[in-house]
Amino acid sequence: MCDIDHTVPWPQGPTHASNLKLLCRAHHLLKTFYTGPRWWTDTQLPNGTVLWTAPTGHTYATKPHGRQLFPLLARPTGVLEVSAATAPPAPGRGHAMPTRRITRAQDRAARITYQRNLNAAHYAQNPEPPPDPPPF
Repeated sequence: MCDIDHTVPWPQGPTHASNLKLLCRAHHLLKTFYTGPRWWTDTQLPNGTVLWTAPTGHTYATKPHGRQLFPLLARPTGVLEVSAATAPPAPGRGHAMPTRRITRAQDRAARITYQRNLNAAHYAQNPEPPPDPPPF
């Protein structure tokens, strides 16, 4: 599973191929809540390469792999035009990162229990099994 991410955050950055990339959920949350001069920053080139700059100043380049399967998608998308009113990320943005009240396992167990209770209530009102499906 992945998230579509704007390199230049919306609404300053347009929803355009030169400004979009796919990130796994963990990296998307990291980029969303830990950006700015003290954290990771990213720059997207027209050919889809993303340059990530670490807090230490080291730069890492990622290459888009979709071009191996879909060569037509490897064409450069053009230079991204961003308005001059681009605002930097708000200070303290990392403090807005959501925290879980329960673990994923607890959430899944609660949803399963809820559905099983719904099924039990339905079968208590309708004790007859459903009819057999017609043969094909």
